[in-house]
Amino acid sequence: MKRYLIYIITIAFVSGACKKSSLELNNPNQPLPQQALTTQAGLQNFSLGILQKMIADVPGEGKTNIFHIALTNHSIMGDEAYVPYGNYGFRWVNQVYKITLPSGTVITNPNTVDQKTQLQGFDSRGSGELNAFQYEWSSCYYIISQANFLLASLNDPLLKLSGDADNKKNIFKAWGLWWKAYAYSRIGSMYLAGVIVDTAGKTNGTFVDHTVILSEADKALNDCLTTLDAIQVTDDYNAIMEAIIASFNENENIVTPDMWKRQIYSLKARNLMVNKKITEMTTTDWQQVTTLANQGIQANDNIFRYGMDPSGSNDVSLGQFHPYLYLGEVVQFSFVSERLIQDFKPGDNRLAIGFKLFSPPKVNERGRGLQFGTRYNPIFIEDGGLYATGTSSGTIPWACSYEETQLMKAEALLRTGSPNAGLLLVDAVRDFQNSGLPHVSGTGLNATQALEEFRKERRVALFLWGTAFYDARRWGVTKPASQGGGRSGAIVIVPGNLLTPQQAGSVPTPCFMEYNYMDYWDVPQNEIDFNTPGSTSPPLKN
Repeated sequence: MKRYLIYIITIAFVSGACKKSSLELNNPNQPLPQQALTTQAGLQNFSLGILQKMIADVPGEGKTNIFHIALTNHSIMGDEAYVPYGNYGFRWVNQVYKITLPSGTVITNPNTVDQKTQLQGFDSRGSGELNAFQYEWSSCYYIISQANFLLASLNDPLLKLSGDADNKKNIFKAWGLWWKAYAYSRIGSMYLAGVIVDTAGKTNGTFVDHTVILSEADKALNDCLTTLDAIQVTDDYNAIMEAIIASFNENENIVTPDMWKRQIYSLKARNLMVNKKITEMTTTDWQQVTTLANQGIQANDNIFRYGMDPSGSNDVSLGQFHPYLYLGEVVQFSFVSERLIQDFKPGDNRLAIGFKLFSPPKVNERGRGLQFGTRYNPIFIEDGGLYATGTSSGTIPWACSYEETQLMKAEALLRTGSPNAGLLLVDAVRDFQNSGLPHVSGTGLNATQALEEFRKERRVALFLWGTAFYDARRWGVTKPASQGGGRSGAIVIVPGNLLTPQQAGSVPTPCFMEYNYMDYWDVPQNEIDFNTPGSTSPPLKN
């Protein structure tokens, strides 16, 4: 049976993250329907409904997938894609500070200020949909609230489950813990601080540092592991998993408890790795990453995936809010970055079958900055491509992937003195994705060359899968140039009249890009307006 979100119980209780005046959901004060969560059918629909927490009515924009907006922010700040439009604050999110041409000419962005200044200028409820800070925060706390309701319902004495009731409860418990941990992982990896909410329908003003939020994510992941250990794989398990995962997210590919546990270990490794700068990582940290990743996702595992329904009306993409829809010609709201394209090696099949050329190329779109330009247009998956669709084809991982897991192990090896062992894993990922590239292990590359091979592969292999900003941040790329940040040799489509000597048309030119982005975002004012921080709260603003 297909599982569509139109069948969901549409209760949404916000944990103080956002009020109706900024992002509209179903009435957050509407009480739970009587006995809605006292049957297996009710639990299944409510579990499936966690996805619906990603949909909200955004002022001036209508019904929108706010979680996908958050994914797009990560993609454009990681400079694997760009968005030149002001909707949802995108054009300011990925507005680089300065671009230095080969002549030494410095081009400051049209707003002349850094990202922090621009985004803080829109950090108010009065800014409506332009406040970029609100989206990831809101979607994650909606998810946490729904998970809290689910977990609380499992202790309701009115709950009646047939058969092995304890096994069924553990399945639902693992589901609630997984999503709660996932949401805390994202909050802790993106914002300066957050709140820990364990009671359904409640919030508090006890803000804690993002490192404490990450510890809470780890606690929930450990609880999920313990719960999964107690689950028996039976017909009930398969039936419940098919019921709580939407059909457009490949619910027929059952994620077994062991596969689920391996996703948890991969996410634990990611949370550790992406929240420390390379300069802060110790040998012990890298060993911990390796230990976790060694227990992580395997090549043949089914994982939780984010897909689309062909109708576009029965899923959370709403017909356009998915990385492969946004990038493609049907919506064409985001565009592949030239800086991503230059990280493909010559002869990479993924470039050859993934992209064709725009004619003419995009150049300084809308006059909003030189980084808003590209020569490359993705080819639809249904036409043999990889990164875009016109028919709602394709999925991305909700959390980690096999490739990311392997590349975490590769980086740990490369940064602890084992370059060839790390390159073996880089080669393995390239083979897994059918890149057709010759192997680089065993070719005598030095440590610096090996790391560059790895850097390119991590960018390419994980394109649009939610890691680009995390990597740019931890590698130091997004820091101010005065602190060693930025990217040299970054390809920019430069209008010929800006070059020395001037040239006709536009020219792909290696430049120095200074991003100057914030490491962790402010807690949105939308939250603070309604949830007064306690006296012991850490800094909530940059």
